[in-house]
Amino acid sequence: MSIQTALAREKDYFQNHAVYSKLSDKLGIPFLSKSLNTILIYHIKKCIPSLNANIQATLKEKEREYSTLAISGFSKDDPLSDVDSGPLVLALINKFINAYTDKIEGRFVQEVAVELHGGSRINFIFHEIFRKAINEIDPFEYLTE
Repeated sequence: MSIQTALAREKDYFQNHAVYSKLSDKLGIPFLSKSLNTILIYHIKKCIPSLNANIQATLKEKEREYSTLAISGFSKDDPLSDVDSGPLVLALINKFINAYTDKIEGRFVQEVAVELHGGSRINFIFHEIFRKAINEIDPFEYLTE
């Protein structure tokens, strides 16, 4: 059966059922999908400020590292610094992009991290908290024989 057919049958079932017809606009896959999407957007919006703060902190840390390199003898005015700076800059940019992607996708793990951030937090919410909440629901609680 196609998805469209299944959705139409589900909608018809809830709209024509004696008990569920009053709640038919809040039952079914489309409502569940919309509700989960709303929850996901809420959590993403909640995580973005801390993610932004982490990016800014990392940026400041890298600027301090750059300043340290400049003090150590690697300065912009050094004629030798322009010779092979391309591969170094490309490697640094690539490393930053990989770290940023890992953080967004939830692969960020830090040994001293006290709480999860960004994609890791969203991943944890869906796979741990949400799954436990769904598993605790008894789908037959209000059904009779």
